[in-house]
Amino acid sequence: MAGIFAKQIYNSKRWITKREYIFSKTFGICERCGRPGEEVHHKIYLTPENIHDPGIVYGEDNLELLCRDCHFDEHRKTNPLSNNFKKRVGITNNGMYFDDEGNPQPVKCWLVCGAPASGKTAFVLGCMDQGDLIVDFNQIGQALSLCGKDEVPDNLIETVAGVIDYLYRLIIDGKVDARNIWIIASLPKDKERELIAERLNAFVISIDTDIESCIANIMNDNECTDKKLKVEILKNYFRNRKA
Repeated sequence: MAGIFAKQIYNSKRWITKREYIFSKTFGICERCGRPGEEVHHKIYLTPENIHDPGIVYGEDNLELLCRDCHFDEHRKTNPLSNNFKKRVGITNNGMYFDDEGNPQPVKCWLVCGAPASGKTAFVLGCMDQGDLIVDFNQIGQALSLCGKDEVPDNLIETVAGVIDYLYRLIIDGKVDARNIWIIASLPKDKERELIAERLNAFVISIDTDIESCIANIMNDNECTDKKLKVEILKNYFRNRKA
């Protein structure tokens, strides 16, 4: 909502400290409607003329915590284009959201593990809600390369891993505006699963499909272009699983 002239204010340590204080003072609750707060709003809007007035910029009497909808409603008075913004779930600064009955609920992270072609993605599709975040190596790789299923180019593997690590940091910092986060990964070693689950504060869900069923799924997958390679990857997964 702020103009370019105010960018240095919002990036300053003083503002970040003040913003955290307002969130803490109001327990992360919108001061107008009682839903999760998301934006610290200036009652007197910042302008190039008052940007150097600390009472207006940082004064507690000029600041209020608003949810995204209330903030948009406030700015619709001066910016009719804001009607086009999409409503969001609304996550508080402590990783909570309010359900349809107004009860606080924690954002949940699920680590769905299993062999290739074991049905991990099908499981998530059957459980997820619209707006949930899905983190899957193959899907992200396909989006970044426009290649077919399970065909992430070797030269982009490190880039895809970097994107996933960035998403992990957003999850850890509580900056993902979703009620559920689904991480889809093979991770044959239990220790690997435990480490990532601990890092992301995630619940582990193991899809323990046997190797024969996984091979059958590969053979029946018309979108899989290199079934021989996929079967070898599958066999390697089960070897590592037993090791």
